[in-house]
Amino acid sequence: MRRLNLVFVAVAGLLAAAPALADITVISHYTLMNGDTLTRASYYTSKQIRTTLPNGMELIYDQAMRTTAIIDHQNRRYWQGPRQVADSIASAIRAERSAALQGTVTPEYRTAIYTALSDSVRQEQTGEDRKIAGYPCNEYVLTAGSYLRQERWVARSLSMPNFGPEVEKVVLATVVDPVGRGLMKLVLQARRVNGLTLAGMIRYRTPTQDGTMSWEALKVSSAKLPPATWSVPADYQRWDPRERR
Repeated sequence: MRRLNLVFVAVAGLLAAAPALADITVISHYTLMNGDTLTRASYYTSKQIRTTLPNGMELIYDQAMRTTAIIDHQNRRYWQGPRQVADSIASAIRAERSAALQGTVTPEYRTAIYTALSDSVRQEQTGEDRKIAGYPCNEYVLTAGSYLRQERWVARSLSMPNFGPEVEKVVLATVVDPVGRGLMKLVLQARRVNGLTLAGMIRYRTPTQDGTMSWEALKVSSAKLPPATWSVPADYQRWDPRERR
């Protein structure tokens, strides 16, 4: 398995601390962790998000309705339901993909890596700045030894709500690689910078997987979002991965 099932983009880009002032659409170009590329919009309001994950899936979260949707475009299917059920759904998705990792990471090796990570985590604002899609952005870099490097370009003028506590368990539940879950926790901890990430790069290495992914915003719009923004594709099949366990 060459795809890393960390959901870095969804979390690093959409989880920040300040209240949103308007609806925001961000059209971005992605290079996914399997090498595929795509251009797709992400959407943000004070109560809702819709964003692309590094494996090409989409996540929709509605805070007011307390619902979550996971859209699998590759297989033209989706799951949608209450937020309190989403953790088990994400865990079932992980179970579908985890067979190839069985026995590849011993508890001893895992402990050694966690120790190395805890001793080597660094996060800093580099002082570099540039404009992306017309917005001034500052660069932030997170490193964890040779295992992880995350670069983010944050537009401080685009404030977003803090959905972290609501979707964090779902995000972690989808990560197949147990060491990857440790790296994901670091990324979640690094999100606490007010603003919206408009570009970034993730390079990672675990005992079972390694790779790079990146994304950059092409256009940002503050037009009012229609209700259809939060709908799943009408021609996709409803799916419950728990039924396959």
